[in-house]
Amino acid sequence: MAQSKSFYDIVSNYVIDIPIIQREYAQGRTTEKVKAIRRRFVDDLIQSITKNEELHLGFVYGKIEGKDNLNKKILNKEAVSSILEAVKSYADNLELRISATIEEPEETISESSILKFIPLDGQQRLTTLFILNWYLYFKGAKSIENKWLNHFKYTNRKSALSFCKELVKLETIKFLQGKQKKDPDLTINEIIKNSAFYLKKWSKDPTVSGMLEMLLSIEKRFSKDKYFDFSKIKIEDLPFKFDFMDLDSLKQTDELYVKMNSRGKQLSDYEHFKSWLQEKHKETSEQEWIQSFWKKLDTVWLNYFWQNIDSSFNSLDNFYYNFIKNLALTHFMATNQELPFEKLKELYGLIRNSEAYNSTKISYISLDKYSIDYEIDDEVISYFIFKIETLKFIEKTFDSLIQLDDNNNFHNLKLDNIICKPFFVEQKLTDYYLKSNIFTPTLWNSVFHYAFFLFYNDRDSDDYSVVRLQEWLRFIRNIVYNTQIQSPENFNNAIKQINKLSSFKFKISEAVLNKEVENTFFDNSQFEEEKVKLELLSREDWNDPNNFSGNNQLSLDENKNGRAVIIYIENHPYFYGQIKFLLDFSIDDSGTYNLQEFIRYSTSIYKLYKQEIITSNKKLLERFLLCEDFYLPSYKSDYIFCSGSLGTLRTKNENWRQFFKGNKILTLKNAVDKLNGQEITSELLLDFINEYLKNNKFESSDWKYLFLKYPQAISYCKESAIRWNSENDIRLLKGFPITAYHAELRTYCFYLQHKSKEATNGLILPMKFAPFSQFCFFEEKNTDGHPGFSLNEFSFMDKPYQLDIRYSKSEDKFELCFYHKTNEIENRESDIDLDNEFLNFKFDNEFRHYFKLVAYDSLEDEIENLCNELDKIKALYLTKRTQHLI
Repeated sequence: MAQSKSFYDIVSNYVIDIPIIQREYAQGRTTEKVKAIRRRFVDDLIQSITKNEELHLGFVYGKIEGKDNLNKKILNKEAVSSILEAVKSYADNLELRISATIEEPEETISESSILKFIPLDGQQRLTTLFILNWYLYFKGAKSIENKWLNHFKYTNRKSALSFCKELVKLETIKFLQGKQKKDPDLTINEIIKNSAFYLKKWSKDPTVSGMLEMLLSIEKRFSKDKYFDFSKIKIEDLPFKFDFMDLDSLKQTDELYVKMNSRGKQLSDYEHFKSWLQEKHKETSEQEWIQSFWKKLDTVWLNYFWQNIDSSFNSLDNFYYNFIKNLALTHFMATNQELPFEKLKELYGLIRNSEAYNSTKISYISLDKYSIDYEIDDEVISYFIFKIETLKFIEKTFDSLIQLDDNNNFHNLKLDNIICKPFFVEQKLTDYYLKSNIFTPTLWNSVFHYAFFLFYNDRDSDDYSVVRLQEWLRFIRNIVYNTQIQSPENFNNAIKQINKLSSFKFKISEAVLNKEVENTFFDNSQFEEEKVKLELLSREDWNDPNNFSGNNQLSLDENKNGRAVIIYIENHPYFYGQIKFLLDFSIDDSGTYNLQEFIRYSTSIYKLYKQEIITSNKKLLERFLLCEDFYLPSYKSDYIFCSGSLGTLRTKNENWRQFFKGNKILTLKNAVDKLNGQEITSELLLDFINEYLKNNKFESSDWKYLFLKYPQAISYCKESAIRWNSENDIRLLKGFPITAYHAELRTYCFYLQHKSKEATNGLILPMKFAPFSQFCFFEEKNTDGHPGFSLNEFSFMDKPYQLDIRYSKSEDKFELCFYHKTNEIENRESDIDLDNEFLNFKFDNEFRHYFKLVAYDSLEDEIENLCNELDKIKALYLTKRTQHLI
């Protein structure tokens, strides 16, 4: 049964004896990862001291030895004492004096009466706490007694044992204190290593070296506060707590079920789960293997997570357990094809409920949910998520993770062109489930992660090779990341098909080309594209560097061949593995994919879709393609220019991919051909557009001319969408729904052409449009709306007047409406008459405004005429008013 104990409770009452089965002290290693972990842990410990806040350091369990000997000694001592008392009493009756006392040598007392605690879990934390306690005592911290100094031993290393024995001697501590007092600039490491008692062989012991590194880290952390008073520290009051358990106290089973300790605090969900899982497998026939599994679970695998998570020590169990249950669920889903996903959906939701790390959002999972009953043909079948087969997959995956982390093995797989941007933010696949921001990876990443380990876990197979791994991962990457995996059901289907594909993993190219593989879930167009690419990659002419010629401008890291070009183009952030349209451009007259043509088009179009062009506020790519044709693909009820945003897979599918897969794709090919192989730059495209406008005679109202002339009209469309009701009714949409605010093409472009250059808010009026003082465009929200622009802020006889201009939906003319601006139409009584021979406006009784149709090219003159007439009317009125006052 677990009890809450402070570190001092443990070290003062037991000799902590690190057994032979434990590895060296790892928290003192000098790798960059361990340094970062050590800094965080030391910060946590010292902050706990300075703030006097309890720090709970998790679960420690082991065996306590010496209880039987101690009990026998106590009983024997009591028996001898009783005999001596009887003899003394008898002697007293005879008036004889007998002195009967029991004396034990002090050394015998310390060695035989104290109990040994042999930790099976917690060695690293206990060692660190002992080092910290020693340092505090060395610096002047108080202690009621100091016998605890001799209560820490490293049985697993004789040199570490002798080092600790020397370090805790009171004369050694006083000697070291004297040396530091003489030279305060010396570090604790330098003082110890330069002392006469320090043996050279200790430097070769990783445990001793690690303890010295930890001492140095503790010293550096305390040195940040030069005035810290160590004398105020009481060793017995240090606020470090453990859940402590003596395994010998568990009489029947390893019932590590979460019992409340004296403060009501529970063990972690992981410790609860681990105990439960051990109980579940205690009768397994593979006892030798399962014992090895438990040992790895408590040592090397746990240590791997501790070294690699980017969070505090207190979160270790959460990260560790999250990985184990995600891995188990994924493998179980994949390998139990017959079990309906509905039976797993609740458990799926409980496990995958927190993408970024947040301890408060992690769902508690009742352990009975890991067992599922399913009835088939009146027979109830019980499924256990953590069956032996699943545990073996977990074991292989952990071993793979650790192997990949050693000696740069992951880098040696040469996956830089496959596990790379734009598909992956984190290039190191082994970081998944280890970082706070990818505590639980996305569904896409989880599927790929599983596919990777399905292959790599079998690296001992005769069929394994790095080249075959690269082929497998490139194929899997393209089909996974180009398929919508956005729901639990999608994930289930993806995982199941990955498992089916894994039977062909060592020969995926041959299997796909030989039609041995059936696609049951992934995007079919992508699956078919992969077939084409695999066929090309199998051809000698596409893999022969000698066939790679021409003025190509691609930055290839490997041999120049078709394979290199395909992979390079696939990794373009906008193509994202989908390059079928480029391959189609390369088909020659004989129907064969021509490598040279593929290189030519890939080179040009790669640069055409580079970031600076596709996100240009001059809308260079859109206007360049418009020079060739109306390329806009239809989307729902609208047409889209295609967004320059990278976005999600859905964003990609709803933008440029609509064009790449549509019937207008030859527009791209023909447009590129017109550049005659010139290197594509922003300057080249801008010159091309300007030259096109110069050489083609457009009507000023031509929609194509306006889009080419005014890129701001395209920029207005936040989602790159327009509504084409007719050639005379083209709406610029801020969002896809026409019910959202939108503008009209012709009036918006007129506004862009004539607004004041000084206008920052669109309200400053050009002087030629006085006496109005505001000039702005107005938007509408629905299909029947009629957006345009207006001139306003003109007042006559204390009444405000406004001129609205809209483009006619039925002819190439503008509609002008002049009126007294009021909230109600019936109150639009005007003191200005525009129904005259100079202006020819007509009054509309229904809408109470003056109305006029104006030819497109006459609009500017008509507005100026109206403004001049209004100036005259106002001047005449003011003259008459002045004369009346006189």
